[in-house]
Amino acid sequence: MPQTAMNASAFSEMKEMMGDTFKEVLRLCIETLPEQLSAIEDAIETRDAESLFNISHKMKSSSGSIGAFGLAEKAEVIELIGRDGSTQVPDQAINDLRDATRQVLSIINEEINKS
Repeated sequence: MPQTAMNASAFSEMKEMMGDTFKEVLRLCIETLPEQLSAIEDAIETRDAESLFNISHKMKSSSGSIGAFGLAEKAEVIELIGRDGSTQVPDQAINDLRDATRQVLSIINEEINKS
């Protein structure tokens, strides 16, 4: 069964563990996640498998670090395609990545706006 975009308990655990640094990490995610998504879309369009692999790998890693395991899972699907030297990403896979990115960004914005 696929993960939801954000694992709430992991997110809370990271928040507690990191303290004030957590909001800095979240602000960085607000900047980088849309950039990474755009770069993935560009890599698909330009048929740049190496960039597709590298960017989706970074997105997977950064997402996992804040408890966004569902987003990390979606990025990994695309990462594996790029690692195989392909840019033939199914529409469903890129749409799932877009949806998960939006969900995570919404959760992050909500968290930042709490204070």
